[in-house]
Amino acid sequence: MRDDNRAVSTVIGVVILFGFLILALSLYQVEVVPQQNAETEFQHSGEVRNDLVELRAGILQAGSIDQPQYQTVQLGTAYSTRVFTINPPAPAGTIRTSEPYPITIAYESNETVIETIPTRFIEYRPGYSELDRSPTWYDASVLYLDGRDEGGGIAVIEDQTLVDGGEVQITALQNEFRQSGTGRVTLELRPAESVTGELPEGDLTVTVPTRLSGEEYWNQTNVSSVTDDSNSDGIYNLTIETTANNLTVDTVGVQESPEEPTQNNNARVGGVDGGNENGGGNENGGENENGGENDIVTEGDVTVEQSEEVDDITTDGDVTLENGASADNIVTEGDVTLKQNAETGNIETEGEVTLENGASANNIVTEGGVTLKQNAEVGDITTDGDVTLENGASADNIVTEGDVTLKQNAEAGNIETEGEVTLENGASADNIVTEGGVTLKQNAEAGNIETEGEVTLENGANAGDITTEGDVTLKQNASAGFIDADGEVTLEQGATAENYPQ
Repeated sequence: MRDDNRAVSTVIGVVILFGFLILALSLYQVEVVPQQNAETEFQHSGEVRNDLVELRAGILQAGSIDQPQYQTVQLGTAYSTRVFTINPPAPAGTIRTSEPYPITIAYESNETVIETIPTRFIEYRPGYSELDRSPTWYDASVLYLDGRDEGGGIAVIEDQTLVDGGEVQITALQNEFRQSGTGRVTLELRPAESVTGELPEGDLTVTVPTRLSGEEYWNQTNVSSVTDDSNSDGIYNLTIETTANNLTVDTVGVQESPEEPTQNNNARVGGVDGGNENGGGNENGGENENGGENDIVTEGDVTVEQSEEVDDITTDGDVTLENGASADNIVTEGDVTLKQNAETGNIETEGEVTLENGASANNIVTEGGVTLKQNAEVGDITTDGDVTLENGASADNIVTEGDVTLKQNAEAGNIETEGEVTLENGASADNIVTEGGVTLKQNAEAGNIETEGEVTLENGANAGDITTEGDVTLKQNASAGFIDADGEVTLEQGATAENYPQ
């Protein structure tokens, strides 16, 4: 008898090759994955910087021209889907307003305060895994990257516009706001009348709160002085000497009308204070004192048809655009319907919004439901109601508290909701963030899914990574990337996943 060792070398070779494979994957995970994720974060940091520059411009413009502005910010991003390696959680971002601080206007001679107006700062903080997480601040018209908490300094992105020659232009930002996630968020910027219309003549002293000291920024400008941080709360006071003729203080509210002073009608799109006692220079077109030459300002229903073009529509009733009609913007408390290739800019309403037959709008802000069908197109949708897209309709991003349904090849960017999300019949979405359940079927596709509810994929549906606190079920040739679930994971009928808890 003798030992047969003919297969030993083959086994050893396989073991060695397997070891090299594991080593290569480990090096890829440690070296390449962080580098690629850093590139994704760097690309997003540039995009969100541009969004914040536009947000700052929107705040200043809303105050200066007395018209609402709508600005979107891409809070976070998503890493590339991986087959054999693992990504960290998608980097979410947070945008919020600070606590309110007072702007004061006082007599220079005796320092008696005439007017006090609250204002806030805006902070955006990314949740990157690889890049610096320093926040970006909007502060007294200055936009800057703040690395002081990590021992660094500030990097100014956009300089101050408070003082320009002898003119002082202040925009107070009001209302509490906070939003976190990976998708886009739309900030509604609602202006109010200037508070300086009834200020007395004479020399005035204005103080404006800021997070920047004189040495860090303001000493290089022509602001009079900056006081010390007497309360040790990180807030300084700019002191500006001016007169009532050279001073303008506007207020802009985030998502709602400013707290002080109250919203006036001139701040609405198109205006309603015109040349007659009922408001508006013309009820159905014509020249309007505060708006465009072809504004519609009324309290009743409005119908625009047969390719007619109008400027802004301001009403309390329902609005209908059809047969190629167009409007710049629509502000109403009623329902809005666009059909047969009708077009409009922003829609702001409390009612239902329906777009069909190739109709399009820039952005929709409403408290009611939104329905898009027959190749209708919209930018961002912000609502408290249900959203339905079908028959090839598309939306850039959807933010809602209701249910979202996409079917018949409808498309959406990021979906952020508290309700149920259903995609079917070839519908697709970039990413889904929700507290409710998610169902994909009939070849529907989604990027990453992040939810607290149950997730079901069937009939050839496909998704990227899935993160949930509930159960996950894949069947009928459905596929997914990595699955991180607190509940049970079930794969059946030819379904596949890159990795999942078993």
